[in-house]
Amino acid sequence: MEEKALLETRNAEWLMDSDFGWRARLGLMHPSRGWTPEHEWPRMLPRGVSYLVTRIMMRGTTLEEVEKMGAYELDAARALATADVDLICYNCTIGSMLKGAGYDKTLAANFQKATGVPTKTMTTAVMEALNEFGARRLVVATPYAPELNKLEKTFLEDNGFEVMYEKGLGITDTVQIAKVTPTAVYRFGKEVFSKAPEADILFLSCGNLRTIEVLSVLEKDLGKPVISSNQALLWSSLRAVGVKEPIYGFGSLMERPR
Repeated sequence: MEEKALLETRNAEWLMDSDFGWRARLGLMHPSRGWTPEHEWPRMLPRGVSYLVTRIMMRGTTLEEVEKMGAYELDAARALATADVDLICYNCTIGSMLKGAGYDKTLAANFQKATGVPTKTMTTAVMEALNEFGARRLVVATPYAPELNKLEKTFLEDNGFEVMYEKGLGITDTVQIAKVTPTAVYRFGKEVFSKAPEADILFLSCGNLRTIEVLSVLEKDLGKPVISSNQALLWSSLRAVGVKEPIYGFGSLMERPR
């Protein structure tokens, strides 16, 4: 399949605004070697919503490096809050699962206490998206190595979901995750879901994995909902700031009422 056949185009309407973020300003913080959020979010943002970015030092996608990232997170959140954002959006799936069930909420509370700004973590957003579809039985496709897949599976199951099948690409270099093409993500998603087609949903995990080009196509071909980390965090964040209109072309989650 040609990669161009998977691409969906949409004008970045928010770039046409003369008054930045007149509906809402979202503050996005993500690992320093990540590329993908800054490319995917602006394609999905509706008019009147802007986003501002800060980075958290992280040198690789391993458990050790994710744990080290915690030393830099509060400073990154404080810096982002000085830009008068309405919501801090923590864009790291594994980083918000790190210490088990409930850690996503603890992390958000810590950021809010330090900055005075409400915070949404990627993991909280993913679980909200799963619940939006009433999904309990999951298939999870990730770019991660086995130690991170094990952590993610445990976290999801401790929160009441059944992970019927999970597989990772085994990538530990964060930049290389962003270089996985949409075509490869599409094929990997189909392969992984085929191991448990009775599942309720396919979850493409990791904020640095390129997914938005293929979400709608996968849903059509699998006949099941498909969500991804970046998509879920933006959907949940828009709901948190009261931006309700549907957004088309990036999976059925974005099309649902908020």
